[in-house]
Amino acid sequence: MHLYGAYTGTDEAAASRLLRDARWWSDHGIQVEMVLRYRPARRALAPGYSSWVRWTAKRLARIRRVVAIQVGNEANSRDAAAAADGAYPGAVTRIARAVPVARRAVVGAGRRDIGIGVNWAAGRRPCSSGSFWRGLRKAGGRSFSRSVGWVGVDVYPGTWTGPSRSATPTPAQVDRVITSTLRCARKRHLPAAGLGRRVSLTVAETGYPTDPSRSEELQQTVLVSTVGAVLRVAGRYGVTDLRWFALRDANTGSGQLENGYGLVRDDATRKAAFWTYRDLVAGSGR
Repeated sequence: MHLYGAYTGTDEAAASRLLRDARWWSDHGIQVEMVLRYRPARRALAPGYSSWVRWTAKRLARIRRVVAIQVGNEANSRDAAAAADGAYPGAVTRIARAVPVARRAVVGAGRRDIGIGVNWAAGRRPCSSGSFWRGLRKAGGRSFSRSVGWVGVDVYPGTWTGPSRSATPTPAQVDRVITSTLRCARKRHLPAAGLGRRVSLTVAETGYPTDPSRSEELQQTVLVSTVGAVLRVAGRYGVTDLRWFALRDANTGSGQLENGYGLVRDDATRKAAFWTYRDLVAGSGR
């Protein structure tokens, strides 16, 4: 289960809520990957992020089925404050410095097995975000590069990544987008951040939301093409995982794109892609 929590510097109960959520899923036999977002309510609160990460990571390490912690969320993107940490001041620097803090916290708690990672929103030009990666390296130094175990790639063919949202993505187009994005991540971006082959890649987020102009059958096609492309190049580029966003629609009948990411509708009835994803996991998952 991929869960989100956020540092604001003003919500003292935020960490307790995310710990409660992580514990609930763990107690029910589900592995947990926790995202610790950076969203300071004011610039003056930004320095408190590392301390919050330390406190939270130490306690997450006590939860049996927590397997990974992502520090920050999409810090390279500045256009969407609701989702991307890059909209908040000093995000790259604060996240780079909090990564080794998180690593020391889980190791100190006896949980070397918990992987510490960062992520990146591929966007429309996935091969041209070098300044973000160089910024991580500059701010975090060797402590950062030694502490990162994985890098998550957020890639949404036909929605936030190419082809254009107004187009109907073909399997060949989806394959090209996935392949080029993972190739650039491995060969260009990770080295710019001082990260070598030891660091694995994950497709941390991918999806294709439905709305009145985007059919459930097209979602199914994009799903199959995306998973197929990742499986084809996983060995070449060191990709270990894929997460589909999301399981359930936020509001199926709203007509708004952002509310239709799910494999099931908001009343829990299943879209065509649900069964396809189930079969793909059964055949190729772990």
